[in-house]
Amino acid sequence: MLDRVRQTIQDYHLLVPGDKVVVGVSGGPDSLALLHSLMTLQEEYGYTLQVAHLNHGLRPEAAADAEYVRDLATGWGLPVTVAQRDVLAYRQEHHLSIEAAAREVRYNFFQEVAAAVGATRIAVGHQAEDQAETVLLNLLRGSGLTGLKAMLPRRGRLIRPLLFVTRAEIEAYCRDNGLHPRRDFTNEDPAYRRNKIRHQLLPLLAREYNPAIVATLGRTALILQEDEALLADLAHRALEGIIKRREGETLVLDRQGWQDLAPALQRRVLRLAAATLGRRVSFNQVEKARAVAREGGTLTWPGRLSIRARGAELHLQLPGKSAGKVSFSYQLQVPGLTPLPEVGKAIRAEIAPPPRAFKPGREDEAWLDRAKLKQPLLVRNWLPGDCFRPLGMKGTKKLQDYFIDRHLPAARRPLIPLVISEGRIAWVAGLGLAEDFKVTPATRETLHLKLEPWP
Repeated sequence: MLDRVRQTIQDYHLLVPGDKVVVGVSGGPDSLALLHSLMTLQEEYGYTLQVAHLNHGLRPEAAADAEYVRDLATGWGLPVTVAQRDVLAYRQEHHLSIEAAAREVRYNFFQEVAAAVGATRIAVGHQAEDQAETVLLNLLRGSGLTGLKAMLPRRGRLIRPLLFVTRAEIEAYCRDNGLHPRRDFTNEDPAYRRNKIRHQLLPLLAREYNPAIVATLGRTALILQEDEALLADLAHRALEGIIKRREGETLVLDRQGWQDLAPALQRRVLRLAAATLGRRVSFNQVEKARAVAREGGTLTWPGRLSIRARGAELHLQLPGKSAGKVSFSYQLQVPGLTPLPEVGKAIRAEIAPPPRAFKPGREDEAWLDRAKLKQPLLVRNWLPGDCFRPLGMKGTKKLQDYFIDRHLPAARRPLIPLVISEGRIAWVAGLGLAEDFKVTPATRETLHLKLEPWP
């Protein structure tokens, strides 16, 4: 198992010397094997470890699990952070399933610990069976490549060193190294769909169809991850190539240019165009829009986004919004997600190391030097008299003039979120970063912001 972990670290560049790694440890076999293997390889790769355990407060044994992890980490000489969160309250507030709420709360906690200790990586214990279960779950939901690619070995600073290790190998590793994991008996409860796949469907597939089903599904996910990355890049380029103009809440595409695309790119371009206007659409909704785009006519998607094929143009349009009536102001959640329902957007924030590579054209996200920011940060709409210093400029510029320079229609301007630090504009979301908050070679930690559709 250790050789497999070492190979995964090397193949996917999961760790580099000097990294500080937050390791999520529940006390179960997977996370215990993860922690022990990373501790064993610590000197070889030159990183440091910080253990993090979250008590979800959902099981009677949860407090004992927390104490077990605390004692284990202390006994191994590792720093440890143990906390408890009210997952049920979070679930009710955000209208999520219990599994989704627990997952979001857990990852928010890991981000908080990483920010507090200055960590550059967060390691979690997902393994090969987890990957196979995820592929099957998403297949049963009817997911496309985005869902079938399942979990990545590395996503941002989140890493999964055990992703190609089987549950049997983990159990053997625990026995061989004298590890005594805790057991979460909710993992046996067939009321959860993932558990039914784990204990019923996967064994059936292995017994009746393919003894190597776990490895096969893992290999499938790996192939689809690479295919998805290629298609996503092609779709972004295709959309940029057929945009004729943006007019407030309307996106106008070259209809013939869209029709000349392969069907797979037609679908992706329509989804991307909808996302540009803050809407998510299903496969069936995209198929209906494809018919309209080919044959002519009008269709209205949920969220009041209309698709109209007229002559040589394809219009995607939201209902007009009155500039004078849009007003919002929220404290930016760091780390976390800050919804901006007035404009159909949200800003996701995380503390992260400076990016090793960043394409300047991605204006829907920004990296700011965290040391130059003053908490709390504010997100609000444009106000008369707003000024800021655009990236690369020596002096300040009125935001109204900046909007004019960017050919932004007047109706669209109040819908642009502004991230504010002590009264100063740090980021004009989706348009440009302020010079005063840019990342430099001296930057040690950044605030990574990303503008996303909402809901």
